[in-house]
Amino acid sequence: MARDSRRPFPMNVRTQTAVFAERTTYMRQMILRAAALCALVAAHAATARAQTPAPGPEPPARAVAPAPSPEQFKPGGGLFALEDVRRQLREQREELEQLRAAVREQSRLIGELRSRVEEAERATSTLASRAGGGAVVRDAAYAHGGAGAHLPAAQDAPGRDAAQGFEGRVARAEEQAKKAGEAVNKQLGNMTFGGDLRLRYESLVGQQNAAANPDNPGAFGNALTSRHRMRLRARFGVRGRINEEFEWGLRFSSGSFADVNSTNQTLTDLYSRKPFMLDHAYVTYRPRRLPGLSVQGGKFDASWTRTEMTWDNDVAAEGLMETYEREFKKSAFKSFALQAWQLPALDRNAAFVLGADGRVDLEASGRAGRDLALFGAQARTEFAPWKRASLQLSASDLYWMGTQFITPAQVFGPNVSFPVAVVIPASGTSPARTVTTQVSIPRDMLVTGNANLGFSTATSNAINRDGRLSSGFNMVDLIARLDLTHSARWPVMLLFDFVTNTRTRDVVTAGPGGADLLLRNNEGQGYWVEGQVGKDVLRLGVDKVARGDAVFNYTFMRIEKDAVLTPFNFSDVGQQSDVRAHRFTAAYAVDPRVTLSLTGLFTQRPNGLLGVFGQTPPGSLNRTLTRIQLDTILRF
Repeated sequence: MARDSRRPFPMNVRTQTAVFAERTTYMRQMILRAAALCALVAAHAATARAQTPAPGPEPPARAVAPAPSPEQFKPGGGLFALEDVRRQLREQREELEQLRAAVREQSRLIGELRSRVEEAERATSTLASRAGGGAVVRDAAYAHGGAGAHLPAAQDAPGRDAAQGFEGRVARAEEQAKKAGEAVNKQLGNMTFGGDLRLRYESLVGQQNAAANPDNPGAFGNALTSRHRMRLRARFGVRGRINEEFEWGLRFSSGSFADVNSTNQTLTDLYSRKPFMLDHAYVTYRPRRLPGLSVQGGKFDASWTRTEMTWDNDVAAEGLMETYEREFKKSAFKSFALQAWQLPALDRNAAFVLGADGRVDLEASGRAGRDLALFGAQARTEFAPWKRASLQLSASDLYWMGTQFITPAQVFGPNVSFPVAVVIPASGTSPARTVTTQVSIPRDMLVTGNANLGFSTATSNAINRDGRLSSGFNMVDLIARLDLTHSARWPVMLLFDFVTNTRTRDVVTAGPGGADLLLRNNEGQGYWVEGQVGKDVLRLGVDKVARGDAVFNYTFMRIEKDAVLTPFNFSDVGQQSDVRAHRFTAAYAVDPRVTLSLTGLFTQRPNGLLGVFGQTPPGSLNRTLTRIQLDTILRF
């Protein structure tokens, strides 16, 4: 079979070995053929001389014998046969020279590739030793045909390096890189880092207090100077995966210890250093045997479907949360999920409470030691009735335990209360006694960098005459969201959220003669309506945002006095219940990682300065609070 000796060898090691062995065998056969031809020509020449007749007019015909085998060649005889043999020998010699030249060129190329692979191996080993903290990747022996197999003897020739081949070198480098990665993952796990930095200019116009008005005796409310301030928010987090079932996360953020629903830090306090504290710390378990199930514990984002009417985005939940979710790809019914959460909020110290007669009040002591916790559950689903439209529905129940047994001024107000036990030593007439009491300390004394900003986590819910919350809180929250994605750049979102508190109670105030007076409480509902056009550049991941994307959002909210437990919901409205507010937001991505946004909040008190259960005298101020926020957000 004719072969083109100019065709380059393939780079696969096994193919190279086979070709080299085949060509070696072919050359041996050609040498044997040449020797047989030479012997045959010599014998034929001697026979011809012996049988040559005397010269005559016509020489006898030349006898032609059949070829004895396919491996032999029968020449035509005479000079023509000899020339034919010489021609074939020249061709074979040329072919051998071409083979030698090809082998030399291939050896040169393999030498260059080997040097490159060795450099890559050294670099990989260096990186592995640095990243793995002492993990060393050693060279491995490679052999074809299984462990302990040897290459053919022909590999001892100059083509031995070619037999080992470039493919083996590349596989070796990849194996070393894989081992280095595995060593790093065993020590540190698979981790990703991220965070953001937000710079904010904020102005507040229309602030007022509820103090007596000196210009109008008997009326309340005094206009305050407009406020302008600079604020920042810095967050840095790391997430990791231990294996297919366990994940973990940590996040640190700015803010103040006393403010649970804001990570903003005002640039104030005479350039003092600002606190940077633990905001997230959690572990998530997703068992492989139960796909769709996850259990999360620690301090984490509240991931159930909600709006800030019931839970502020900056409040990190603490406790346990369980989720089961199932998706359906080939149906208009896209997904279904169930969630439950158990979030302890306040672990209270048990203590004896003394009554007016100096004896222990067991009932009051039981209330004083009651813990505060949130228990909740949610069912949600998603439909896609059309190709570019989806409807999400969710129903939640959030039950706060123990709210009626706390004094908001002690728990949510600007002061922190500590139980203190005082031992009165024995005297000559009385034995030793232990008296328990509460000591109140301002929060700002405990937190550096937390200036008095005019806002606190004090509740704006209704309070009885004894200082306790008048209502319990069991909130039923219903949300419907419609997404229209006919335009990839300008999707449309419409959302409606309705919440009702099923545990509102009448408010106890002081009546004539000091008797209790009950005021009917119908303030247990809230409404949140939101419309949005454009890509949500404030919440989408960096990989889903392009330069030039923009979003426009409008939100209307009406939150009645006892609709929600106010220390944990939307904090930017000034007061978090008995409020009516409009919010306008526009945001633009100058880069996938840099966003500019402008937000305007316009807040009113529907029932006056003293609230729905207070008596606001005529002439009292009730101004609209205007809050403007200009943000520059950098994400990484």
